[in-house]
Amino acid sequence: MTFVSFEPSNGRIKAHHACLGADSLERHLVRADEAASEWQQAPFATRTALLFRLASVLSSQRDSLARELSLETGTLLTDCLLEVERCAEECAHFAAHGQAMLPLTYSQIRQLPLGLMLVLTAGPAPMWQCFRLLVPALMAGNSLLLKPAEHLSRFVDLLERLMTEAEVPEGLVTPLRISKEQVAGLVADPRIGGLAYSGERQGGAAMASLAGGHLKPVRLDLARADVQLILDDAELEPAVESVLNSCVRYRASWRQSEGGVLITPGLADAFLERLTARLAELGPGQPNDTWEELGPLAKSGQREWLERQLREAERRGGRIRCGGFLPDEEGWYYPPTLIEGDDPAMTLFPVWPAGPLCGVLRVPDEAAMVALCRSLSPDGIASVWTQDRARGELLARDLPFDLCRVNPDPYHGRHWPPFSDPSHRPALKEFCRTKTVLVSA
Repeated sequence: MTFVSFEPSNGRIKAHHACLGADSLERHLVRADEAASEWQQAPFATRTALLFRLASVLSSQRDSLARELSLETGTLLTDCLLEVERCAEECAHFAAHGQAMLPLTYSQIRQLPLGLMLVLTAGPAPMWQCFRLLVPALMAGNSLLLKPAEHLSRFVDLLERLMTEAEVPEGLVTPLRISKEQVAGLVADPRIGGLAYSGERQGGAAMASLAGGHLKPVRLDLARADVQLILDDAELEPAVESVLNSCVRYRASWRQSEGGVLITPGLADAFLERLTARLAELGPGQPNDTWEELGPLAKSGQREWLERQLREAERRGGRIRCGGFLPDEEGWYYPPTLIEGDDPAMTLFPVWPAGPLCGVLRVPDEAAMVALCRSLSPDGIASVWTQDRARGELLARDLPFDLCRVNPDPYHGRHWPPFSDPSHRPALKEFCRTKTVLVSA
C-alpha cells in the first residue's frame, strides 16, 4: 500500500511514500510506548508548556501551514487559515484550563491516562481533526500514534515538522503511514490502551467494532446529520444563505453525512429560484484563493461518486436546476449543483454528499418533515426557518435531534463550520481511565 499525495486543482501526483515496514512500525511502537510511560509522570506544568509551544508554532507559521494544507486538500486558503488558527486556540485553551478539568479529589478518585493511544482521521480539515483529539489526549497524559487519510501523504511530514519545532519529546506524538491491515494489528497490540477516530459514520462503526473486539475504549468524532427545514413563512434571504453555506461552502470539501433541505410548498419556488441564482455566482477557484469561490474536491473518486449519485437521482425523477456536469478543465472540480424533487430518492435524501451538491425536497407539511427526520441519527443538528417563533419551537420539539435551532444566524461570507464549536470539544475525561483508591482502617 502506498500513500499518494495529489494536487486536487490539477490531479497531478506531488508525493508518494510507501507504508512503514513491520520492523519500522515496531520501532515506532516501542518508542511511543516508552514515551507514554514517561509522559504519564509529567507534571501539569510540563504538559501546559508543551501545548503553549505548539500554539506558538501554529500561530507563527499560520500562513505557510495553511498554504501547504490548501495545496494538498484542495480547500480554499481562507478556510485553511481558520483551521490553523482554530488548532492554535485549542492548544492554548487546554494549556490554560486543562489542569482544572482534571481535579484531584480528596476521595482519591483519580483520572489516569489511558497510555498509548492510536488516533485515526479521515477526510478533509486534517489538521483540525488531528488536533481536536491530540490536544486533550496529550493534556490527559497520553502518547499518540497518528494515522491520517491515505491521500494526505505530505501531511505526515507537516505533522512531524510541527512536533519537532514545538520540542515535543520523541515518541510522544508519532505520525504514521500505515495500511488498514497494520491498523488492525496495532489495535490488537496490548501496548495500545485506547483508540480515537474522526471521520464518517461508516468508518466509525468499523473502528468501534474493532476496538470492541479487543475490549478497548474508543473515542468517536463522527459526521452528524444536518437538516434545514424551511416553512412557508420563512424569511427568504437568511434561509438561502444558510443552505448555501451548509451544502456548498464548507460541505464542498467536508465529509459526507446525513441530512438535506426540506421545504413546504408555499415558499419552494421562490426559494429555489433565489438559491439557483446564488449558486450561479460561484465558480471554480484555486485552493490558495481567499475569495468566494469553490475549490476542487479532495479526491478524484469523490467526484465520480458524486456524478453517479446525481445521475441516479435524475433517473428517479429529480430535476436539476443548475450544475450537474463534469467540467472539462483539469483538476477535480465539480460545479455547484442543485437538484429538487417531491420524493427522497429524487434528491438523495437522507444522504448529504461531500461535495457542492444540494438536494431540495418538497414536502407537504411539518408532519412529513418530522416523519422523514425520524429515519436519521439523533446526534444531529436541525435548523428550522419560520417567522412564527411559536410554530418553529413546536416543530423543533418534535424533531428527534440533539440540537434544534429556530432561525439561527446564518454564517455570512467565509466561515468556520459549526463542528469546531467549543461546546463540542471532547471531554478530557474521555481520554482517561478512572482509578479509585479505598483505604481501610
